[in-house]
Amino acid sequence: MPHTLTDAARPLGAPERDLLLPPPPPAPAAVARSTPAVVLYTVAGVITVLWLMNVAKGVPDPEVADASYRLGYLVGPLILSVPLALVGLVVQLATRRRRVRVAEDGTRAGHAVWERRHRVWQASWMCRRCQVAFFPKGSVSPDYPASPAIAVAQLPMWVTTTAERAFGVPEPTGPR
Repeated sequence: MPHTLTDAARPLGAPERDLLLPPPPPAPAAVARSTPAVVLYTVAGVITVLWLMNVAKGVPDPEVADASYRLGYLVGPLILSVPLALVGLVVQLATRRRRVRVAEDGTRAGHAVWERRHRVWQASWMCRRCQVAFFPKGSVSPDYPASPAIAVAQLPMWVTTTAERAFGVPEPTGPR
């Protein structure tokens, strides 16, 4: 297939060319956020917002409330929200290595699948006269049989299916 796409003497039309392009490489996996840390941040944020709404209403009148009550009114919720946010930060930092490792494992697994599909795509051929794609006998692997003629529109699905049949489905990687 790579030769068909790069043939300058007989270039393909845009619709056919788009269907015959190699499988796209996987995007790098993003490192997941720590769910417990996000929960702690959210609780601390809600407490802080509620505290700010109370402070915006005004401080209790000094004639009605004594100084210790007013101090607790102003600083009390912060005594809870600041430690919650700090614990969230500690949890996030403590779980970072594991989350990065899981993301790297996912990237490796996705890259392995892409390599298999790309290898099968490179083994595919196209008959320009019939406008069909096919896999000759032994092109995917030495003992792999020839495929029937495949409509160009079906080639991406056949590449995926053939890669799974010829090389197997990669095992999912779990957290270590």
